[in-house]
Amino acid sequence: MKNLTKIISIFLIFALVIIALISCKTDTGKTKEKTTSDNDSNSDVLDSENSDVIKDSLPDNLDFNGASLSIFTRGDCNIVTDVPEFGVEIENGDIVNDAIYNRDKAVEERLNIKLNVIAGAGWQDYNSDVNKIRASISAGDNSYDLIAGWSARIPSLSVEGLLMNLHDLPYLNLTEPWWNKIIVDEMTINNKLHFAVGDGNASYLANCMVIFANNKIQQEYGLPNIYDLVFEGKWTLDYMSDVVKDIHKDLNGDGIMNENDLYGAYISEGNRVDGFLQGSNIKMTKKDENGIPYLDMEYEKISVLVDKVYNLIYNNEGSYVKKNDFWVYSNEMFKNNQILFAPGWLVVAAIDLRDMETDYSIIPYPKYDEEQEQYFTRIQDGVSLFCVPINSNKLEVTGAFMEAVASESYKNISPVYFDVAMKVKYARDETSSKMLDIIREGAYLNFASIYNESIGNPWFVLRDLMSQKSNKFASWYDKNEPKISKAIDKLIDKMEAAG
Repeated sequence: MKNLTKIISIFLIFALVIIALISCKTDTGKTKEKTTSDNDSNSDVLDSENSDVIKDSLPDNLDFNGASLSIFTRGDCNIVTDVPEFGVEIENGDIVNDAIYNRDKAVEERLNIKLNVIAGAGWQDYNSDVNKIRASISAGDNSYDLIAGWSARIPSLSVEGLLMNLHDLPYLNLTEPWWNKIIVDEMTINNKLHFAVGDGNASYLANCMVIFANNKIQQEYGLPNIYDLVFEGKWTLDYMSDVVKDIHKDLNGDGIMNENDLYGAYISEGNRVDGFLQGSNIKMTKKDENGIPYLDMEYEKISVLVDKVYNLIYNNEGSYVKKNDFWVYSNEMFKNNQILFAPGWLVVAAIDLRDMETDYSIIPYPKYDEEQEQYFTRIQDGVSLFCVPINSNKLEVTGAFMEAVASESYKNISPVYFDVAMKVKYARDETSSKMLDIIREGAYLNFASIYNESIGNPWFVLRDLMSQKSNKFASWYDKNEPKISKAIDKLIDKMEAAG
């Protein structure tokens, strides 16, 4: 009887995966090609039904004779992906965990290599990891063949000339659908690219910033279907503010509005306001005719955006925010049906909302206005960036692995994580499939956000002002523009000097 139960359980899991893969959005049997500009979406949309016929360009007879490949990863990447990105040690029955385990084994077998995953420190001590990597490259000891580095810190190594140009890496084809082409275009500076992000980085999807919408509150207040509004292009920051202002209620009747009551939105002053910048397609820099970035803060647009976000947080009766509440998030209030709109990350669905009884919707951050053609998604800086030491002596193995792991992940990890874990297991309705495609298509990082900490932190403009309860963008700009502009020039000079 126990054996029969076990067989039935295995069959049900298998059937769930197959159903999710078959039901994924498709176009034709071929991958569509499209050129990428600043306003284009990623062309790497999943085509799960045809994923088994999408072939990468790696030769069939690649054999690296059991070579070891050392990957340096963030020690606490599981907090941003729910599971390690690489080096899952055993199958444990969790669909995503087991898919990553099997992907690593499949790539090892295909290339005849052995992965050596080196987990470093967590985010709080990550500077020590950067120092280790720097010392290793400088000493030429080749301790690390590939780095999956934390995007908030690892870019400093490229400024020092310690990372190779990925456009020169053998076997790597960054035009394939398993690589984020917006990031490839944005981060190619003077024909050099030091970082790549794609399906091989599990943190890529997990760190997409989204808005969770409580369906119970939507229904109680007779609101239009939020998915329809997104599809119609009407989900804007102004619309969000208008809805939020009418949703507030003293649930316990004590006459004090606090964390025990009902609100239209909970928006912390820290990470979660950053998403409004990408949601509004703010760039902050442009490239000259030689592909060199220069400061262009889009002054008027950011000034208006600052006012919109400030009014949403501080002048909207339906918003809840606690001063200096940087790391305390709204998940519990959302689960308790006290919040209509709760900004967060896709991984929140997998970790914090998995036991939520009430149905919820997952939508992108709102657009700047209805004139904006598409929705854009911030990839939080918890994402890992693939990069390769400048003096690597295993370029062929590394390039082949990057391409193989991205290709394999595109076919067998992202559909599982995105469709099973997000849509079937955690997300509560079928329309989430189309919505998550929209979120993924608009996902990007840009020069200012990746090099933020090296150029005077322009990307923290919203969190800086909101934490001070200020909408004085002009004052912020006058104070920060000279140092940011100087820092960008210095950064580019260092890059050019480093070769």
